[in-house]
Amino acid sequence: MTETSLLGLRTVTSSAHRGTGQPVKMPVRAPHSTRRIWQGLGAIAIAASLVGGCVNTKYRTGAPAQNYIAADEPRAAEIGRDIIAQGGKAGDAAAAMAMAMTVTLPSRVGMTGGGVCLVFDAAKKETRTLDFLPRPAGTGGAALPGFLRGVYALQAANGAMRWEQAVVPAEQLARSTPVSRALARDLTDSAARLSADPEARRVFLPTGAPLAEGALLSQPELAATLSQVRRSGIAAMYGGPLGGAVAQAAAIDPATVRGFQPRWTGTAAVPLGIVSMHFAQLPETNNGTALTAAWNAAADLPSDQRAARVAQALGATGNGVSNGVSNGASAPGAGLVVIDHEENGVACSFTMGAPFGSGRMVPGTGLLAARGVDGAGFGAPGLLTNAIVGRTQFAGAASAAGNDGPAAAPAALLTAALPAALDKEPGAAIRVSRAASGPGRATFVTCQTSIESGWKECQIAADPRAHALGILVETER
Repeated sequence: MTETSLLGLRTVTSSAHRGTGQPVKMPVRAPHSTRRIWQGLGAIAIAASLVGGCVNTKYRTGAPAQNYIAADEPRAAEIGRDIIAQGGKAGDAAAAMAMAMTVTLPSRVGMTGGGVCLVFDAAKKETRTLDFLPRPAGTGGAALPGFLRGVYALQAANGAMRWEQAVVPAEQLARSTPVSRALARDLTDSAARLSADPEARRVFLPTGAPLAEGALLSQPELAATLSQVRRSGIAAMYGGPLGGAVAQAAAIDPATVRGFQPRWTGTAAVPLGIVSMHFAQLPETNNGTALTAAWNAAADLPSDQRAARVAQALGATGNGVSNGVSNGASAPGAGLVVIDHEENGVACSFTMGAPFGSGRMVPGTGLLAARGVDGAGFGAPGLLTNAIVGRTQFAGAASAAGNDGPAAAPAALLTAALPAALDKEPGAAIRVSRAASGPGRATFVTCQTSIESGWKECQIAADPRAHALGILVETER
């Protein structure tokens, strides 16, 4: 049996949006088509746009190595491209992208917040969950900041570059960067909340109205904070004055902030023959038994209906949040995925617990204070891996909008993205263009590989409702 028989690939021409908000489309590419040298980075080719359709990769001597990147904020995806082109691995790219999103999408990602990642180490043939949720710790549901320790652990365990290399791009962006369509949408939705805080109003509503798409966003205090993080590492937050300021603003015991540690655990896995689908394993969820039972019980259903059954099981195992945003809603989130040429895979979901967290700035830091969450309803990362040969076949990250129900993200990942990886019918349309009323958003990379021929086909699908961007990066092997 080949992996191809399990993982039928779908073909579509999709669109995404860059920081300028202009739609970018790219037709199906022929194998190793037109290439251009990106000077100073040693890349053979960088397709800096959404890959719409299949990219065929035949493993052969002299062929360029292919890396796949997608994020729910376009500038962050471009940062991931840069890191890969400089020789970084999946962990390096994911860390740099996450740091960039604290600048370019602070409505959903921030250093006072946190998240959860799934990580596949191709050399060790091991998939793990990295849990750094921003759980409630202060008065009024203020979050214990887990983000920096989580991202640092991700890069240290699965990267090859220095920590400061992951922080420098974000620091540069904080000085000035255009507002993306994703951030402009969130600013418009949360203008009233942000206007109540003088510091937030000064940064995001400098003229009294929210910054529009394409307007320059300048965050000098955040740039200074990122400079501290670059020079001092995570000690700036967990033991330094930055952590003290965050603890004071959130009414959290500084010792609790200093003592925070991310947790590496196993995954909730659904075996599928020679591959397995992995979901995050958190203390708030069960051990995956319900997922496997739901999958097996729906064995005779089409893949989309089967995935919906598993989505129901996942939504019923403690993935909701309690953040005071609205009754029965999940916190908004944002995600990213990377599959590098060594077959390492990373899928991450992040949150501030509410749009722009509490809506209040921590004085002098440029950081918005986050709200705590008690589960991962904001996002649902997923990886489909082959632990026999050490290969990532699918990496997806679904996010909740914040007003679409407590199981929005798990439902989006499973009902939209997973069928693209599991459907056995070749040529079926990729199910990322769901009804506008459908819950959650899903951005993912899905691949199929023939064990006999070594032929690999991959697709990047960036959900247009998230204004996401997917990028193919070709590098020297």
